[in-house]
Amino acid sequence: MVFIKSAREIALEKVSQKKLSSKEIDEIKQQAKIDTVLAKYYKDQIEPDQLWSHLKEIPEKYLSLAQNNFLKTLTFYSNPYDTEKRKKGLLAIEKVKKIDQSSDVEFYFNQLVEVQNGFQNEIDQSMEKVKKDLENNPEKRLRTFQQGNQIIIKELSVEEIVEQDKGLKEALKQIEKEYIDKYNILKERLADFLNKAVQ
Repeated sequence: MVFIKSAREIALEKVSQKKLSSKEIDEIKQQAKIDTVLAKYYKDQIEPDQLWSHLKEIPEKYLSLAQNNFLKTLTFYSNPYDTEKRKKGLLAIEKVKKIDQSSDVEFYFNQLVEVQNGFQNEIDQSMEKVKKDLENNPEKRLRTFQQGNQIIIKELSVEEIVEQDKGLKEALKQIEKEYIDKYNILKERLADFLNKAVQ
């Protein structure tokens, strides 16, 4: 995935080579300001509609760094609250820019959410098929175990059956992998879109 390197990351590389310019020192300061604002935002000390007032003095070329921060912390497994928080943060920063491309950013975010929802729907449908199959063939739920001299019959839950059915378990993992790949491709496209805006 292509993200812009933060000023701090670049600075650390240069510090190791002992080559920091005054421009790079300024970039470190700007990055520190952004990091402070975003830390407050993540801790719910700043609302999305207050972000612009904290970031309006920061040069526009650094705003994409803040947006990249939101993207880096977003994963396929992010819950709806975290996803929405990052979306609102990204859009709030987008509104500070001279050219506001909020509708494009929102479009990408909506696609990310659709991928997460599509995965959940497909998993739910797969589990529903397993449940119906078990209702029609209840004997599939039963497993026999030898315990000492006794034979014990245990009725398994749907989750236990999925866990024991290697073929089904592998199929579900493959579905998950496909959705994660889709999600990461969309995330990368959004990162590229945001990064091109500052080039």
